[in-house]
Amino acid sequence: MLLRLLTSLLVFAITIVFSFCPSQLQAATPEETLAKINQLAPAERQAALVREAKNERTVVWYAPMNRENLREFTSGFEADYPFLKVEILTGGPQSLLNRIITEQRAGKHNFDILNVRSSALYTLKKSNVVMRYDTPNRRALRAGFADKEGYLNGIWASLLVYLYNAKQVSRAQAPKTIDDLLQSKWKGKLGMDKDADDWLAAIMDYYGDEKGKQIARSLGAQQLNIRKGRTLVSQLVAAGEFPVQIDAHHHEAVALRKAGAPIEYVFPEPFVPVKAVSMLALSSRPPHPHAAALLIDFMLSKKGQEMAYRQNRWPAHRDLATGGPDEVGNRKTLVPDSEKWGARYEELVQLTGLLER
Repeated sequence: MLLRLLTSLLVFAITIVFSFCPSQLQAATPEETLAKINQLAPAERQAALVREAKNERTVVWYAPMNRENLREFTSGFEADYPFLKVEILTGGPQSLLNRIITEQRAGKHNFDILNVRSSALYTLKKSNVVMRYDTPNRRALRAGFADKEGYLNGIWASLLVYLYNAKQVSRAQAPKTIDDLLQSKWKGKLGMDKDADDWLAAIMDYYGDEKGKQIARSLGAQQLNIRKGRTLVSQLVAAGEFPVQIDAHHHEAVALRKAGAPIEYVFPEPFVPVKAVSMLALSSRPPHPHAAALLIDFMLSKKGQEMAYRQNRWPAHRDLATGGPDEVGNRKTLVPDSEKWGARYEELVQLTGLLER
């Protein structure tokens, strides 16, 4: 009888411990572990990441990126951390996005980080594929390149400019605003990429939904020359197929002009639209969390961002690419709201149909 009573009391005591002290009995998640490390003083934080990363030895990056550019980043990172090796899986953005969601559903956790457009963040969060990583390096990023929660860590983006054929259009004649584009003289003479969702998102963020939709309708009435791919549209303008492109990549415009193409470009007013930010997402179940943290830190550091700038990208670091005749300088730029347009992506794609009358 006494033994039975003691056994019952022991079971009751164990039940109480497990009911009221779960935090002491469950291992911290990778997100919690890195969040705790990020609260340390800079030198102590770096030492903690390095110490743990040495045991991980590798980091897996799913990267829809040019291999030559990618090699520059990985070589720079491995030079700083010779005890780490970056394993790369390349592919198209959508195929890699589909792959990690499929892996997640199958209970496989193969990747550490993925670089992807910020418009995909909504899907990644909804699928519980990524986690927050509030690296201190986020404090040096431009507006729109980091969110409040810690999921969005932008690395670069593309400015969208008005490109024009300098043999057909003088600088004085070149459009500078939306109102200029809507003048009757440009009917049938404006080109645009078929995938214009990011451009339209920036327009609607600035002007609001109703006026943004009206702008899309009015531009559609201008009989736009719609083609698949911004690069192709830019090349057609350079070849004289039509005189103006509404949404050219700034870096491609600069490259075309340097190559001798008869083109010039204008930064739109009153703001410069920005194509959805390219960001680094950290897996919710990273095999090598500390090594992954170091790689994200490197890509967001001034050293990593200078590499991006040399590759003709518009870097996330606000101290870079601010001067010179080909730079945006202190002009207003607008990065589309990734959370809003991620949730409304299908609607946004349908709205781009207003441009294709």
